[in-house]
Amino acid sequence: MPPVAPGDLRNVGTISVGLEADWIPMLDKGQEIVGFNGMRFEDLNKAPALVRPVIGVQLPWNFKVFATAPPPISTFGIKPRLFAFGVERPLLERGSWMLDWQGYGQVGSVKGAFTCPESVLAYPPGSPNNPDYCVGLSADIATLHFAGMQFQVAHRLPQMPKLIPHASVAGTFVDVAFQSHSPTMGPAGFGLAQVRQWTRGGMFSTTGGVSYLFTPQLSFTVDVFYAPLGVSRTAGAPVTNDGLLNVRALLSYHFGNASKH
Repeated sequence: MPPVAPGDLRNVGTISVGLEADWIPMLDKGQEIVGFNGMRFEDLNKAPALVRPVIGVQLPWNFKVFATAPPPISTFGIKPRLFAFGVERPLLERGSWMLDWQGYGQVGSVKGAFTCPESVLAYPPGSPNNPDYCVGLSADIATLHFAGMQFQVAHRLPQMPKLIPHASVAGTFVDVAFQSHSPTMGPAGFGLAQVRQWTRGGMFSTTGGVSYLFTPQLSFTVDVFYAPLGVSRTAGAPVTNDGLLNVRALLSYHFGNASKH
């Protein structure tokens, strides 16, 4: 979901357009060994960042709906087909303090060569550097569905009214799946390895950041996102925390007249 910009205009019909950028952290080699109960390497370090436009429309009763989707073009060896959406509303405003609520969701998938990347094709099938007998780029599909809810508190600094720090907590239900489509040449001959893995469950996350209002229409928001993730690398192994930390930024412009608040 995009960061919430506390300085948004709130007149009905106001339209906001923005550009969001998410930094995607790189995984180490141990974190990429996730396939088949933690026994198989998957090439997960594809895109270093995600950039997508964000559009929002202000509705009556202070509700605002938004939608965002990355361009469905191949970059960094992956092709996203994702659509995120949501609704938000201020719950409480007392002086310089604000409490906002946001509900959000996402549907779609990402296609790429995760199980048989280009880096292994230079080695013979079945060799130590190509243990999965890959003979061509795979066309794997990761399905990424989720829905959640977030509460954010923000404070407009009296000494610097254009600067608004904020913090939030969120709960998200995640339903993800991975379908491999790997061309291989094993002991039994050529084949197409197709294995489906899936998981679902709840995730807690928190963010902290700041918004800066260049003008009543133009704002810039930066958030640091963190979600603790319990991971068991192999069957029967203890669960350890392998948390996700990333940085998100949103530059947005609002077409409309500033409301009084």
